[in-house]
Amino acid sequence: MPAVWLIEDTRGGPGTQEVRACGRALGGNCRVALLDEERLGPYAPGLYAEALRALIAQRDGEDPERSVVVLLPHTYQSAEYAPRLAVRLGAAYTASISGVSIDDRGGLRFRRSILQAKLRADVRPKTRTVVATVQVGAFGGADPAPAPADVFEVGRPADSEEDQEREILGREAASGGGVDLASAERIVTAGRGVGGPDEVSVAADLAAALNAELGASRPVVDNGWLPREHQVGSSGHVVTPDLYVALGVSGSIQHLMGMSGSRIIVAINKDREAPIFSVAHYGIVADLHDVAPALTRLLETRRSG
Repeated sequence: MPAVWLIEDTRGGPGTQEVRACGRALGGNCRVALLDEERLGPYAPGLYAEALRALIAQRDGEDPERSVVVLLPHTYQSAEYAPRLAVRLGAAYTASISGVSIDDRGGLRFRRSILQAKLRADVRPKTRTVVATVQVGAFGGADPAPAPADVFEVGRPADSEEDQEREILGREAASGGGVDLASAERIVTAGRGVGGPDEVSVAADLAAALNAELGASRPVVDNGWLPREHQVGSSGHVVTPDLYVALGVSGSIQHLMGMSGSRIIVAINKDREAPIFSVAHYGIVADLHDVAPALTRLLETRRSG
């Protein structure tokens, strides 16, 4: 079994459970490397890569025959320093994996999307050391993985230079219009089937009644009916809420990859052949403009009662 390192941030963030579930699927001896900006200093990709390399080499560098797998959540930050870590470890690098397995010969196989999620590829690394980033939401259907027992705080390398490769001038929260799809427990998504920009309110009203976030399929965003921060799918947000309601969403493979890990999926669509029904736990073949307002009224009545 490989030695598995799980890279986590003390501040938490999306992808932690997915990384742990992926490590559990490998069946290896999982260790956690905790990144703490207070210990490491301001973020810099070279600094993070070198600090992790030093820790991993200290613990697993004595046995050249041992397989080592390093797993990180696939975020904008990890996508910047993970390739540098792979180079410093002499490791193979695989980005945004959605599945992992061990073949009959004991070799690792990672699954990832390619060509804008139109195809899925199985990747077999040829090196004993592998660095991989795990797609957020990829293991959303799995049971929560327990916290590993071996946790190591990543310290600043003793020989690191004081002057960093970049200077942090300040930080400002990104404006997302109050949309937080990644951590939402309930999401109602408007698809092209809602009919137009003036009809998106039918999804917004149901979302409000459910105390849910409002999502959108790519056609809705491309047509300008909702801003891009609402988009669900492989080219938008990958989500795993407890409840996902799809209104007029046909269910392209790109969209399914972004929400199929949801615990309960409800689809409402006039087309009984729509691909969304292949992943739905509950499906209603009907006009969403008849069903959704009725559900909204029922929820509002129950709430007022």
